[in-house]
Amino acid sequence: ALLCFNHMKTNNATKVLELGAGHGRDTTFFASNGIEVEALDYSVAAVDILDKIAKEKRLPIKPQIFDVKSPLPFIDGNFNAVYSHMLLNMKFTLDELHFIFSEIRRVLKPRGLNFFSVRNHNDKSYGKGREIDKGIYDINGFQIRFFTEKELQDLVAQGGFELLWTKEEYEEPVTLYLVSSRKKC
Repeated sequence: ALLCFNHMKTNNATKVLELGAGHGRDTTFFASNGIEVEALDYSVAAVDILDKIAKEKRLPIKPQIFDVKSPLPFIDGNFNAVYSHMLLNMKFTLDELHFIFSEIRRVLKPRGLNFFSVRNHNDKSYGKGREIDKGIYDINGFQIRFFTEKELQDLVAQGGFELLWTKEEYEEPVTLYLVSSRKKC
Protein backbone atom coordinates (compact mmCIF):
# COMPACT_ATOMS: atom_id res chain seq x y z
CA ALA A 1 0.00 0.00 0.00
CA LEU A 2 2.85 2.40 0.79
CA LEU A 3 4.46 1.91 -2.62
CA CYS A 4 1.11 2.48 -4.36
CA PHE A 5 0.33 5.46 -2.12
CA ASN A 6 3.62 7.12 -3.11
CA HIS A 7 2.71 6.71 -6.78
CA MET A 8 -0.80 8.01 -6.09
CA LYS A 9 0.59 11.16 -4.46
CA THR A 10 3.13 11.69 -7.27
CA ASN A 11 0.22 11.53 -9.73
CA ASN A 12 -2.08 13.75 -7.63
CA ALA A 13 -4.63 10.99 -6.98
CA THR A 14 -7.21 12.29 -4.50
CA LYS A 15 -10.06 9.83 -5.08
CA VAL A 16 -9.44 6.07 -5.02
CA LEU A 17 -11.63 3.02 -5.41
CA GLU A 18 -10.52 -0.02 -3.44
CA LEU A 19 -11.91 -3.37 -4.57
CA GLY A 20 -11.96 -6.17 -2.01
CA ALA A 21 -11.21 -3.82 0.88
CA GLY A 22 -11.82 -6.37 3.63
CA HIS A 23 -11.47 -4.88 7.12
CA GLY A 24 -9.78 -1.84 5.60
CA ARG A 25 -6.10 -2.05 6.53
CA ASP A 26 -5.05 -0.34 3.27
CA THR A 27 -8.24 1.75 3.06
CA THR A 28 -7.59 3.40 6.43
CA PHE A 29 -3.95 3.98 5.49
CA PHE A 30 -4.94 5.82 2.30
CA ALA A 31 -7.71 7.80 4.02
CA SER A 32 -5.44 8.72 6.97
CA ASN A 33 -3.11 10.25 4.41
CA GLY A 34 -5.65 12.51 2.73
CA ILE A 35 -7.14 10.30 0.03
CA GLU A 36 -10.91 9.90 -0.33
CA VAL A 37 -11.68 6.17 -0.64
CA GLU A 38 -14.71 4.28 -1.89
CA ALA A 39 -14.22 0.78 -0.48
CA LEU A 40 -16.09 -2.23 -1.85
CA ASP A 41 -16.19 -5.73 -0.42
CA TYR A 42 -18.39 -8.80 -0.77
CA SER A 43 -18.43 -9.46 3.00
CA VAL A 44 -21.17 -7.80 5.08
CA ALA A 45 -19.09 -8.29 8.24
CA ALA A 46 -16.00 -6.69 6.68
CA VAL A 47 -17.96 -3.67 5.43
CA ASP A 48 -19.58 -3.22 8.87
CA ILE A 49 -16.15 -3.26 10.54
CA LEU A 50 -14.73 -0.79 8.03
CA ASP A 51 -17.75 1.50 8.37
CA LYS A 52 -17.31 1.55 12.16
CA ILE A 53 -13.58 2.36 11.84
CA ALA A 54 -14.27 5.13 9.31
CA LYS A 55 -16.86 6.75 11.59
CA GLU A 56 -14.76 6.43 14.76
CA LYS A 57 -11.68 7.91 13.10
CA ARG A 58 -13.68 10.37 10.95
CA LEU A 59 -11.95 9.21 7.80
CA PRO A 60 -13.07 9.97 4.21
CA ILE A 61 -14.11 6.37 3.52
CA LYS A 62 -17.38 5.20 1.96
CA PRO A 63 -17.61 1.42 2.39
CA GLN A 64 -20.28 -0.66 0.70
CA ILE A 65 -21.16 -4.28 0.08
CA PHE A 66 -20.58 -5.23 -3.52
CA ASP A 67 -19.89 -8.19 -5.81
CA VAL A 68 -17.24 -7.25 -8.40
CA LYS A 69 -18.84 -9.59 -10.93
CA SER A 70 -21.47 -6.85 -11.36
CA PRO A 71 -21.05 -3.46 -13.04
CA LEU A 72 -19.38 -1.01 -10.65
CA PRO A 73 -21.89 1.42 -9.11
CA PHE A 74 -20.06 4.57 -10.22
CA ILE A 75 -20.17 6.94 -13.15
CA ASP A 76 -17.54 6.83 -15.88
CA GLY A 77 -14.27 8.59 -15.09
CA ASN A 78 -14.98 8.92 -11.37
CA PHE A 79 -11.60 7.90 -9.85
CA ASN A 80 -7.93 8.83 -10.13
CA ALA A 81 -6.87 5.31 -9.12
CA VAL A 82 -8.18 1.84 -8.39
CA TYR A 83 -6.45 -0.41 -5.88
CA SER A 84 -6.92 -4.06 -4.97
CA HIS A 85 -4.79 -6.33 -2.83
CA MET A 86 -5.09 -10.04 -3.72
CA LEU A 87 -8.72 -9.72 -4.88
CA LEU A 88 -7.97 -11.08 -8.35
CA ASN A 89 -6.68 -14.32 -6.80
CA MET A 90 -10.25 -15.40 -6.17
CA LYS A 91 -11.81 -18.02 -8.45
CA PHE A 92 -12.67 -15.72 -11.35
CA THR A 93 -12.91 -17.02 -14.89
CA LEU A 94 -10.85 -15.24 -17.53
CA ASP A 95 -14.08 -13.68 -18.84
CA GLU A 96 -14.85 -12.37 -15.34
CA LEU A 97 -11.32 -10.97 -15.00
CA HIS A 98 -11.69 -9.19 -18.36
CA PHE A 99 -15.06 -7.81 -17.23
CA ILE A 100 -13.54 -6.55 -13.95
CA PHE A 101 -10.76 -4.83 -15.90
CA SER A 102 -13.27 -3.26 -18.29
CA GLU A 103 -15.19 -1.86 -15.33
CA ILE A 104 -12.01 -0.56 -13.70
CA ARG A 105 -11.11 1.13 -16.97
CA ARG A 106 -14.60 2.63 -17.25
CA VAL A 107 -14.57 4.25 -13.78
CA LEU A 108 -11.03 5.62 -14.09
CA LYS A 109 -10.33 9.13 -15.30
CA PRO A 110 -8.18 9.45 -18.42
CA ARG A 111 -4.70 8.10 -17.66
CA GLY A 112 -5.96 6.86 -14.27
CA LEU A 113 -3.90 4.33 -12.34
CA ASN A 114 -4.76 0.71 -11.60
CA PHE A 115 -2.74 -0.90 -8.79
CA PHE A 116 -3.20 -4.52 -7.82
CA SER A 117 -1.40 -7.45 -6.25
CA VAL A 118 -1.80 -11.13 -7.04
CA ARG A 119 -0.22 -14.37 -5.93
CA ASN A 120 2.20 -15.68 -8.48
CA HIS A 121 3.70 -18.92 -9.78
CA ASN A 122 6.68 -18.56 -7.39
CA ASP A 123 4.34 -18.78 -4.36
CA LYS A 124 5.09 -21.84 -2.21
CA SER A 125 1.44 -22.95 -2.54
CA TYR A 126 1.46 -22.85 -6.35
CA GLY A 127 0.67 -26.30 -7.75
CA LYS A 128 -0.46 -27.62 -4.37
CA GLY A 129 -3.90 -29.05 -3.87
CA ARG A 130 -6.13 -29.95 -6.81
CA GLU A 131 -6.07 -27.90 -10.01
CA ILE A 132 -9.71 -27.05 -10.80
CA ASP A 133 -8.99 -24.78 -13.76
CA LYS A 134 -5.86 -23.48 -15.48
CA GLY A 135 -3.88 -21.70 -12.77
CA ILE A 136 -6.60 -22.17 -10.11
CA TYR A 137 -5.99 -24.62 -7.28
CA ASP A 138 -8.27 -25.85 -4.52
CA ILE A 139 -6.09 -25.87 -1.43
CA ASN A 140 -7.97 -27.19 1.60
CA GLY A 141 -11.28 -25.85 0.28
CA PHE A 142 -9.96 -22.40 -0.67
CA GLN A 143 -9.71 -21.75 -4.40
CA ILE A 144 -6.76 -19.59 -5.43
CA ARG A 145 -5.69 -18.26 -8.83
CA PHE A 146 -1.95 -17.91 -9.39
CA PHE A 147 -0.53 -15.72 -12.18
CA THR A 148 2.56 -15.83 -14.33
CA GLU A 149 4.13 -12.54 -15.35
CA LYS A 150 3.04 -13.17 -18.96
CA GLU A 151 -0.59 -13.73 -17.88
CA LEU A 152 -0.50 -10.40 -16.03
CA GLN A 153 0.99 -8.60 -19.01
CA ASP A 154 -1.73 -10.03 -21.26
CA LEU A 155 -4.53 -9.18 -18.81
CA VAL A 156 -3.31 -5.60 -18.43
CA ALA A 157 -2.83 -5.06 -22.18
CA GLN A 158 -6.15 -6.67 -23.15
CA GLY A 159 -7.87 -4.53 -20.50
CA GLY A 160 -6.73 -1.32 -22.19
CA PHE A 161 -3.92 -0.47 -19.78
CA GLU A 162 -0.25 0.35 -20.15
CA LEU A 163 1.95 -1.65 -17.77
CA LEU A 164 4.10 0.75 -15.72
CA TRP A 165 5.88 -1.76 -13.48
CA THR A 166 5.66 -5.20 -11.92
CA LYS A 167 7.51 -6.08 -8.72
CA GLU A 168 7.72 -9.41 -6.99
CA GLU A 169 7.31 -9.23 -3.21
CA TYR A 170 7.17 -11.77 -0.43
CA GLU A 171 4.43 -10.99 2.09
CA GLU A 172 4.39 -13.76 4.71
CA PRO A 173 3.25 -16.39 3.77
CA VAL A 174 2.67 -15.54 0.07
CA THR A 175 4.68 -14.42 -2.95
CA LEU A 176 3.02 -11.63 -4.90
CA TYR A 177 3.32 -9.58 -8.01
CA LEU A 178 2.62 -5.92 -7.33
CA VAL A 179 1.40 -4.30 -10.53
CA SER A 180 1.01 -0.68 -11.58
CA SER A 181 -0.75 0.19 -14.82
CA ARG A 182 -2.23 3.28 -16.43
CA LYS A 183 -5.44 3.57 -18.44
CA LYS A 184 -4.69 4.09 -22.12
CA CYS A 185 -6.53 6.98 -23.70
